[in-house]
Amino acid sequence: SGVSLATLARKTAMRSLTGMEFATGIPGTLGGGVIMNAGAYDGELAQIVRSVRVMDRQGRIFALKGEEMEFGYRTSRAQREFLIILEVVLELQQGDYEQIWSRIDELTIRRWMRQPLEFPSAGSTFKRPPGHFAGKLIEDAGLKGLRFRGAMVSSKHSGFVVNVDGASASDVRTLIRIVQKRVFDEYGILLQPEVRMIGATGET
Repeated sequence: SGVSLATLARKTAMRSLTGMEFATGIPGTLGGGVIMNAGAYDGELAQIVRSVRVMDRQGRIFALKGEEMEFGYRTSRAQREFLIILEVVLELQQGDYEQIWSRIDELTIRRWMRQPLEFPSAGSTFKRPPGHFAGKLIEDAGLKGLRFRGAMVSSKHSGFVVNVDGASASDVRTLIRIVQKRVFDEYGILLQPEVRMIGATGET
């Protein structure tokens, strides 16, 4: 579960296995991706997870089938029950080597064109609210390029908070709260973070 999603996407592509192309460029590990049901470009891990082996807070280790993970949009049973992902079994299909790599190249180009990959970030910062796009709400609220110390709402894609000058976790959390408040005040929509914040003022 500790392998990076990008590495796994490329290793499976080398073996002409299709199904993980969407994960190219998603930051984080397979285990973390399963917990939040990571996805992009019409693909998500829920589509290919066959089973997982997990450990709960009491130290008990057990297996769950994919359907028992209760995947939803950027959530899962593992997230709700604070389960640790130890092992993941994926179900991929044999595909055409050239077509798989063509798709990976296409998505890589799209990411570089549309996402602020030139700066460090935790990826997409906010979940997509029903019927809306977080980035558009943030941009329409006039928050594109807004900075708090070293953290900034990306000027390329407003759905990302990026580290432009040695931002601390506290800087990023503060900017997220500012964005949430401004968007809520403007549109009555409370943006939910897609990133998980552990400790201090985050989750425990």
